[in-house]
Amino acid sequence: MKKNLLLLLFAILSTKSLAQKKSKERGFGTRQRTANPNTPFIYKNGYLNYSILKKAVALKKDSVNFHVLKFNAVFSAMYSKKVMYDKFGKWTIEIRPNVGDQHTILVWKKVKLFENEDKLYTVYADGDESWEEIYASIMVFDENNDDCLSDSHSDKTKVIEYFSNGIKNLSNNKDFYTVYWQSVNSYKPKISK
Repeated sequence: MKKNLLLLLFAILSTKSLAQKKSKERGFGTRQRTANPNTPFIYKNGYLNYSILKKAVALKKDSVNFHVLKFNAVFSAMYSKKVMYDKFGKWTIEIRPNVGDQHTILVWKKVKLFENEDKLYTVYADGDESWEEIYASIMVFDENNDDCLSDSHSDKTKVIEYFSNGIKNLSNNKDFYTVYWQSVNSYKPKISK
């Protein structure tokens, strides 16, 4: 009995310690409480943290690996799209992974991300808002189609800083949302017969 009581006490203290550690993580931007226990706070013009995820896609007999930069607990899943629109205007193409998808992955091709360089990049901007999480994400490829978020790419740190600062310094301009929703609402999926 004494052993069970000690284990129970240890479990309670461990849980409390973990909860305290979690709550000490402070994000960037203006923090706003939510009713979602999975994302108790979201950050206006900011994010809780970021992560880089390695993804694999199967193509025919081969697979392709790439990295996705995710900004977690953002106020809007469209933050990465807005960062790009505010600097480069309307996107080059829209990708709908599934025919009925309302929200799209927006792609800007051949854009000059860094003022002091002539390199051109292709940027894929996405995001998701669900009960499990809310994030804005980015994939970036250089002129040679190399993944700029891979550990070996020389631009990795610059790309992370570019989008981190872009989110922190978003304008209040609503033009992006007007253009985006016009595009989304005018989309008519092609239904094959």
